Order: sequence, then C-alpha cells, then structure tokens
Amino acid sequence: MMWFPYLYLLLTLIILLFMPKRLTKVEIYVTWFVVALINLSSDLILSFVFHMYELGPKGVQLSVHFIELTLGATHGIIYLNFMPQHFKSYIPYFCAWLVYSVLLEYLLLSFEFLTYSGWHLWYSGIYYAFALLYTRWHLTFIRSEKQG
Repeated sequence: MMWFPYLYLLLTLIILLFMPKRLTKVEIYVTWFVVALINLSSDLILSFVFHMYELGPKGVQLSVHFIELTLGATHGIIYLNFMPQHFKSYIPYFCAWLVYSVLLEYLLLSFEFLTYSGWHLWYSGIYYAFALLYTRWHLTFIRSEKQG
C-alpha cells in the first residue's frame, strides 16, 4: 500500500496551503530545507549504512526520496506554525506532537511503506523528541539572528 504516504503528503500540503501563517516566508523556506536535510541524512545513515529499516521497496527509489524531502518538512512547518510561545503551553503541545509522530510512523509500518530490520518504534519516539526540541530551537535561532 504505497499510496498512503503520498495521500498523506497531499493532506499536509493542503493544510500548509490554507493554514493561517504565523511564520514568515523566510522561516518557512529555511525550515523546509533544514528539516528535509536532517530527515534525508538520518534516513540515509540509518537505512543505507546501518540497515535499520527500509523505506518503500528495496533499493534507491526516487519516489521514496521525494517523500523523505517533503513529508517531514511539511510536518515541521505545521508544528512550528502553531507552536505556543510560552513553555508551559508548549509541554502538552510537544507531547501531542510526539504521540502523533509515533502514531504516523506506526501507520507507515502498517501500510508497509516502512519495514524495520533492527529498528524499533520506541527508537523513533526518542528521535522525534529530539527533533521536536531541535526544531523549536531552530525557530528561536532564526528569529534571534534576524534581530541582531
């Protein structure tokens, strides 16, 4: 069922297009490339070097790389766009996105877009926790650089 990630990407692109924008165009642009690069780099290292999982059919697939470069980036932008500024409000938001991210990966496993061969879902939970915190820091860094 290789159609699921593409349909899901379409849904996130529609959300991205119609959501009220709280991020500037520069923040969206920079975040897209940073998240896409981290996502692609992580997948290349964990999949091709350490053989922890396989995305899509075996081997290098252009369509899979398209998903790697777009799906995570759309999620990163949506996450940052609605992220609360106050840390107290951020904690439940962070937890909700962490659960959401793990559930999405579970769906990708269920639809056989992702196949583990040494990786475990809870590893992804740890990875997503760091990714969400990094992305928050990333936006703070971009905004602080614009001011000074």
